Amino acid sequence: MSAVEKMSAAVFEQFAKVLESNVGLLIDPSKDYLLDSRLSPLAIRHGYSGYIDFIKYLVNNPVGNLHWEAFEALLTNETMFFRDRHPFTTLQEVILPNLIEKKKVSRELKIWCAASSTGQEPYSVAMIIRDYFPELLGWKLSFLATDICHHAIAKAKDGIYNNIEVMRGLSQEQITKHLTKLDNNSYQMKQEIRDMIKFELLNLIKDWPSMPKFDLILIRNVLIYFSGENKASIFKRIKNQLDPQSGYLLLGASESILYNPDFQSIDSRNLHFYKIK
Repeated sequence: MSAVEKMSAAVFEQFAKVLESNVGLLIDPSKDYLLDSRLSPLAIRHGYSGYIDFIKYLVNNPVGNLHWEAFEALLTNETMFFRDRHPFTTLQEVILPNLIEKKKVSRELKIWCAASSTGQEPYSVAMIIRDYFPELLGWKLSFLATDICHHAIAKAKDGIYNNIEVMRGLSQEQITKHLTKLDNNSYQMKQEIRDMIKFELLNLIKDWPSMPKFDLILIRNVLIYFSGENKASIFKRIKNQLDPQSGYLLLGASESILYNPDFQSIDSRNLHFYKIK
């Protein structure tokens, strides 16, 4: 008998609803191993006998700091520099050249990396800009990166990564050019790279702050964890945040909105990206 069955279906269902309503994350009873592995250490640290007792406390009390510790423990922050590679090649060879042409009069470019996790994705974009489009450094460049997870945003702001994280996606040339080796066998993104990006907390399923119309939005590898209803709501809001004339939208490798009548798909190098119809 699984731990979720021992917990009772009713308690699990209550917790699943609290989790989805606060962070958008869907979870089903087959993920009992995930609850166990991620919540048990947290539960024991706070004096509970195990994660089941911890969950029982969470569903019977108003959402507070302990709930958010649990929510963040369950979030998937898997990321790496230049993840999936193809989107970044398309960004370098197609999207950014097109944006530079479209925006050459105003010389303003606005980028939003939603669900930026610990920062490797926006830093990858920043490296492309510095390496291949240095003229953009003389433009009014606004680069926002957001995530729901407090510790992910804190790590992204610091821009410090261990040896394994750095080796996942970066060449030795990129490491030498854009990172500084620290004493503890870790690396930090150089100040000029960190200064390009503003990292902020943002919960995609809650109210969004006032933001400008963006020329490029990356929202990759996060919506796969959301319900169809939440996805539809987010895409509707993304449409309102994307510049209707110049804006492009990039999703994760396994994500698509070909069914969405608000967006037009552009196929380049076997990669779909989108603009408003």
